[in-house]
Amino acid sequence: MVDTRWQSFLTPDRGREYLALLSYLPLKGFRKMLTLQRQSSKVGKQLAETRGPVGYSLRAKLSSHRFWTLSIWEDEQALMAFVGRDPHRATMGLLQPYMGESAFTRWTIRGSDVPPSRDDAISRAEAGVTK
Repeated sequence: MVDTRWQSFLTPDRGREYLALLSYLPLKGFRKMLTLQRQSSKVGKQLAETRGPVGYSLRAKLSSHRFWTLSIWEDEQALMAFVGRDPHRATMGLLQPYMGESAFTRWTIRGSDVPPSRDDAISRAEAGVTK
């Protein structure tokens, strides 16, 4: 398993609520792992240039080709603006045929709880907890 360190873009206001998003991204096989890696680099650069992300991290279980992104956003509008622009938008289209069933879990998080634990976020997703 490979976990990236939490990458912060801004210091969260400890008393404010933010939008948390855990994305589960299972590749159907190893064929597109290099493509995913290349595109992830581009999307990471996009994050750094986008208004609204508080921070993010990635988890990869390479042997089973399972990936998770954990991100915190100022609000839904900032997240959707990011998702709707390239290279993120193009990456979704490029990889969609090679993906298993993706899952997205959203919840609110206080700034004092940022960064969240990846394990807690994954447990929340598995339990279907959204608030």
